[in-house]
Amino acid sequence: MTSTGGENDVSRHSISILDLGNGSKADDASTDGEDSFHDEDGEPRKSAADVLEGSLQSLSIQNGGTGAGDPSLSPPPSIDKSKRKLGKDFLKVLEKQSAKDGMGSKVSQLSLLVNDSASGIPFDDVYEMGEVLGEGGFAFVYRCTHKKNGHEYAVKEILTTDNYQSAGESVRGEINALKLLREGPYVVRLLDVYYEPDRTMMVQEIMKGGDLLDKLTEIEVYEPRDARKVSRTLVEALDYCHKKRICHRDIKPENILLVKDDDLTHIKVADFGCAKKITGPKCLKTLCGSPQYVAPELLTHEDGYNELCDMWSCGVVIYVLLGGYAPFDAPECELAELITAGNYEFHEEYWEDIPAAAKDLIMHLLQVDPDDRYSPSEALDCRWLRRKDKDLASSSMHESNSSFGAWLERRNSRRSLNDP
Repeated sequence: MTSTGGENDVSRHSISILDLGNGSKADDASTDGEDSFHDEDGEPRKSAADVLEGSLQSLSIQNGGTGAGDPSLSPPPSIDKSKRKLGKDFLKVLEKQSAKDGMGSKVSQLSLLVNDSASGIPFDDVYEMGEVLGEGGFAFVYRCTHKKNGHEYAVKEILTTDNYQSAGESVRGEINALKLLREGPYVVRLLDVYYEPDRTMMVQEIMKGGDLLDKLTEIEVYEPRDARKVSRTLVEALDYCHKKRICHRDIKPENILLVKDDDLTHIKVADFGCAKKITGPKCLKTLCGSPQYVAPELLTHEDGYNELCDMWSCGVVIYVLLGGYAPFDAPECELAELITAGNYEFHEEYWEDIPAAAKDLIMHLLQVDPDDRYSPSEALDCRWLRRKDKDLASSSMHESNSSFGAWLERRNSRRSLNDP
């Protein structure tokens, strides 16, 4: 960890998240071969800065931007939620692949409540569609209600278009990942898939609390006790994924969903559009994910990377939960250098009351060299995540000379610091 210095760094108190939806891949067609660390002409990319800056521009354009800067590099209150994209996690399972994998029945067996697609019953005969929960380029997410049992679900409707095939490999990776992770307690569960001539319908359990970004926009930061619970659940989710040999590759607040609206800590991981099966050491090579959360090895290692990239992203999320702002926050042309150098700091006026054990965990997760980075099991064994709530509450109130009231006052002052 190195210091960026300067008053401007301290004033960047709010989350600054690039509007890239659920993450994107620099080369969607490379998900099988995973060879995207070279340009199309075969020449190596010249620098990490060039890699990230070019990727940011192309990903921004893919998601409806201009590629010239990003208006979402601003405090949460100014985020235009209507423009947030679902990204490229569009489900596309060809009928041939479905028949081969037996998806029609196996996915339905994940739930005792839903088992209709295998019978050939049309989706509209089984469910009543509700309001739109989100939308993307050619996908919509709706609330839906099962007509017989009355239960609510979320359904992603993926429309068939001329560009539909371009996301095929990404979608196949997602569906395969969800099949392997069907027993995970902290992974949003896929319940059923319907294939129709002009659309594919993916039925999932509904998360009623929105995503973590929405919640952070509302409350700015989590109190240490709640942040610890969320952090532990996130690490447990990644531990489960990695034991199943799945790397998520796009961990960020938008992809962490709250199960209930009135519970800040009950979360599940969603959106496996960038997920990939781990088949060997450094078998992953695609540049994908979201810029402020991407691990440095994705930008610098031409020989590939492994699942520990998820743990770097996890460290960024924990930093945001506790600090209320991103550790790596800069224009596109400078962001890669900050990430690859591990250039961040804990600004005293926002972090002096945060438990030292929490900062120690973040430092072990934000290690530039993945060989030095905590694995999920090591993170779960760290002092902060093992502490009891009563001990955590005591430490967060008394670990420094400041009181909780002073901490709360500083937290509330962050919004005024960024007012025009």
